[in-house]
Amino acid sequence: MKHSSKIGLLISILFLIIFSPFVESKEGIYEVSNELMCPVCQGQTVAESNSELALSMREVIKNKLNKGESKEEILSYFVNLYGESILSKPPIKGINIFLWLVPPIILVISIFFWVIRVRRNKSKTR
Repeated sequence: MKHSSKIGLLISILFLIIFSPFVESKEGIYEVSNELMCPVCQGQTVAESNSELALSMREVIKNKLNKGESKEEILSYFVNLYGESILSKPPIKGINIFLWLVPPIILVISIFFWVIRVRRNKSKTR
């Protein structure tokens, strides 16, 4: 019984050693490809898209991860090829600051006017 337990443990350890990089690689590919928009698909990330371009981009990501490149280096590579519009979360700088700030400002202003309108309606009904 002890001998078979040791063999089972050894097989389990070997299995984990062999397949751990594969799992990490798949997660890494998803993590990077989820931050890139597919250039040919409307509103889909590279992770979500099944277009040939997205598949080839995922292959490039896989190769770069296997070479040891970081997520930032890979994203920078694609930004150099396609521009910042390839990023699913554009950096908050330049005109992008305006795009990030406008929706919350509009929301706050809308709530403010809604509260004023509700208060006026309450005072009219009294």
